[in-house]
Amino acid sequence: MEKVDVPERPSVGAWLSAWGAFAAGIGASLAANVAHAGADAGARAVAGWAPLALLLCSEVMTRVPAPRHPVLRGVQVVGTVVVAAVAALASYRHMRGLALDYGEDNLTASTLPLSVDGLVLVSSIGLVVLSQMRREAMAAERVAALAAAAPVPLPVPVPPEPEPVPLPDLEPVPPLPLPLPLPDPDPDPVPLVVVPPRVPLPRLDPVVPARPWPAQEPLLLPPPDPEPVPTPTDEATEELWAAARTAWRESAAAGEPLTGLALGTRFGRSERWGRNRIKEAKAELLAEQKAGGDVAGETAQQDTRVPVGAGAA
Repeated sequence: MEKVDVPERPSVGAWLSAWGAFAAGIGASLAANVAHAGADAGARAVAGWAPLALLLCSEVMTRVPAPRHPVLRGVQVVGTVVVAAVAALASYRHMRGLALDYGEDNLTASTLPLSVDGLVLVSSIGLVVLSQMRREAMAAERVAALAAAAPVPLPVPVPPEPEPVPLPDLEPVPPLPLPLPLPDPDPDPVPLVVVPPRVPLPRLDPVVPARPWPAQEPLLLPPPDPEPVPTPTDEATEELWAAARTAWRESAAAGEPLTGLALGTRFGRSERWGRNRIKEAKAELLAEQKAGGDVAGETAQQDTRVPVGAGAA
């Protein structure tokens, strides 16, 4: 059986010391609050309530187990801290006023209540720690009691190991006889030639079509793209185009024709625009050359005409 480690419970002396210090602090705070409140019973009851509330909260924290839910545990701790803060503030003010009334100086009257509040704080923390130790010891004692009350399992009998059976003496096995030597094969064997059967080949006759093959038809090409139709332009655009054509013709006459990019850049247009103007300028030059050739031919024909009556006898 496994042995359970049981923690020791807090001693009676620890409980008496903690409770004595806590009771002394609460009693001093309660007496100072009641004495400073005056002769009115209602004022004394109000002044003495804060230390009693702190005493009751400490008793609940030490006697009642802490709630399992963390939210409830947090609410309990926050409530206890609030009650302790209110009790400390009320005790400080009443005890300071009482000390001043009895002729103590300002420094003593301001620091004396801190001794009471510190004693109550230390003793209340000690009570909480002692109660936690007591709960852990009680839980361990219950576990140990349950473990002691549990039935002891009976030992499981282990069967003895069987004794080894001696092997019988085996007679030696005689060796196997070697196989007889085979006769030597024929030194010059006749090779066997397997002739496969002849498979008749299919007859390949020329296939003549019933009629001659049609002549190869010419490949139909798509019609050429029609020439782009010039878009109608306004007067200003036509003047700009004419200026561009004139600039190119002048550059061509000078022997350094402008490119489409240079022409478009000069007039603030694109390269394609410049190429179109160059194409128009070239078309104008070609038309002028044709027109000049026709005029020269007509003049030469007029010069070679025979005058009327020439050659008459």
